[in-house]
Amino acid sequence: MRYTTAMACAACERIERSRAGRDADFVTTLPESVVFLADEQTYRGYCLVLLNDHVEHLGDLPLERQLRLWEDVARVAAALRAHVAPVRINYACLGNFLTHVHWHVIPRHADDPEPQHPIWVRPLDERHVALPDAERRALITALRRALA
Repeated sequence: MRYTTAMACAACERIERSRAGRDADFVTTLPESVVFLADEQTYRGYCLVLLNDHVEHLGDLPLERQLRLWEDVARVAAALRAHVAPVRINYACLGNFLTHVHWHVIPRHADDPEPQHPIWVRPLDERHVALPDAERRALITALRRALA
């Protein structure tokens, strides 16, 4: 089932860039989703799990697809637990800003400055931190192996 929107979708565009080999933060493609390292690496390992096709409401997906998408999310979380050893992992499926169905899989570490609050309480300029290139590539490689 494919739903379209009249406006361009940043998630669909990112998925297309990854398929063309033009997204440095692309991790892998899973049965229902495409996984990327998020821009906000203050939370080392933070990943975005974007539904393979454009659907704007999780409830519009048949239950079987919702379950397969959740399996993808759970696999990403397991890979993160194995490779970045967070204290906790937060999960969010919001859709307020990016309407394309997607999940945030956010490792929370012992040095987290706001451990009892959602990451969004911190200003974007504090969260928007890139990993050094070699560290980012190594993390992506480790996650790819874990998710293969």
